[in-house]
Amino acid sequence: MKIIVRQAVLEDIPAMHKVRKAVRENKLSINTKIHEETYIPYLETIGRGWVLEQEGIIVAFAIGEHQTGNIWAVFVHEDHEGKGYGSKVQEPMIQWLFDQGLDRIHLTTGANTRAQGFYAATGWTFTGIDEYGDAAFERLR
Repeated sequence: MKIIVRQAVLEDIPAMHKVRKAVRENKLSINTKIHEETYIPYLETIGRGWVLEQEGIIVAFAIGEHQTGNIWAVFVHEDHEGKGYGSKVQEPMIQWLFDQGLDRIHLTTGANTRAQGFYAATGWTFTGIDEYGDAAFERLR
């Protein structure tokens, strides 16, 4: 099975959004403000993204903001969970963010979710529950 992790480009957005909509937790509601065009600044100006392709099909992606150090997205299609793809796609993003001179990167995710366990298991430090009830994490250089 051929697995490739590479930098995301604008043409990847429809496949990335398909992955984003195909998760078991942290689902997008019908009224969400995240649409395909929402990804554009994250890939062009305020951040950078990476995709993981399995046999040429995007099944995971990660996006981080280089100005704030916020992790905007790490998602794996539900049919491909448990294969280590989340770790594989987040590592180049983390390295790139630290290469931009950041000393701290951070994210939030739903409290008491599998994602919370994923971040705890992959080197993130839990910093508490934020004002919205989400689990907050950070990584230091």
